[in-house]
Amino acid sequence: MSVSRNPVDFAYRQTITIHFKKDMKPTLFTILFLLSLNAFSQKKPFKEVIETDSSTIEIIRNSLYKCWDETYKFKDSTRFISWFIDDTTQVHYENWGRKNSNSYIGISREYKRDGTLMYEWDHDKGICNVNRTLYPYYEMLEEMKIRADSLIIKTYSKDFCNNHVRFEFEGNAWFGVWKVYDKDTVWSTSMVGSWTEPMTRKPNHYRIVYRVRLSKNDKTGIELGIELDSLGNYFPSDDDRWGNYGFEEVKGNQRSFNIDKNRAIETAKNHGLVVTDSSEISEFLTWERFGKKEFYNGQYRYYITDLTGKTEYTEEKDRKGIIYRFNVYTFNPWTGEFVEMKKMKRRHEWGKNSGHWTGLRPDND
Repeated sequence: MSVSRNPVDFAYRQTITIHFKKDMKPTLFTILFLLSLNAFSQKKPFKEVIETDSSTIEIIRNSLYKCWDETYKFKDSTRFISWFIDDTTQVHYENWGRKNSNSYIGISREYKRDGTLMYEWDHDKGICNVNRTLYPYYEMLEEMKIRADSLIIKTYSKDFCNNHVRFEFEGNAWFGVWKVYDKDTVWSTSMVGSWTEPMTRKPNHYRIVYRVRLSKNDKTGIELGIELDSLGNYFPSDDDRWGNYGFEEVKGNQRSFNIDKNRAIETAKNHGLVVTDSSEISEFLTWERFGKKEFYNGQYRYYITDLTGKTEYTEEKDRKGIIYRFNVYTFNPWTGEFVEMKKMKRRHEWGKNSGHWTGLRPDND
């Protein structure tokens, strides 16, 4: 969970996950729906855009908030600040973000209407301090994080946890009960709070989320999700909508990443990579899923991607797309060894009212 950047556009997302008993089909399905805030739909928001020499400012007012989003033209940053509309001197939230991603930088703060600070989240240092008087059951979240930490250390190593894993306060807590739907008894869960949203009741299901990075200097990373029950016991999940779940069964004694970008590129050249001034080369850590509901459910890989071509297409009258094709040089990040070169593709498709990107997928065309 992260702080909403624009309360006018924000809708509460309520997720209900329903598990059927083993003798029922389907065994698992998820219903997702958005419940828009009634207060936001009662009155059409007022929107104003101001251009200055250094920034673009978007101001939105509605019945609850006045929002100020300022995007700087010569910096990779945007400032977000919101005030309660009935008292424009009292800040509701304030934070900073990068222009072209969902990542936050600097410090985020959120306040109650009476000015009480709810939390202060330092995204650069990975520290979040909450007002304990406002967060019931917070100790339970902290206890579950300790249990999740121990799983990472036991499976990989303490060095791996210290050098490659960062906790980001993005997980949440759930409450599940058995319910009857159309004469079928199912297990239904709903979110009851998070690290920055005070819990509404005692949870019995936790989702702890980390970022795994090649090194401490990496500003981003890939998600590692760990799900725990009410007693802190791990249970496997094949639900990758919320992050990468599962661990890798690492062979050998090397339990920390040992990959060097420059050496990897030189090795890739020996396997066909040609680098020129116009080459579009990218490198990053990724998680290859096995798609199994087991503890060991994937493997980390280091990719060097070389864009080899683009294919444009038209799906319908108002829907177009581009298929990007790559040669992908794959390495084992634990040992630095070259694994294989494979052809992969990525699709970007858009229409009048929607668009999407896919991740890298095997290119068998």
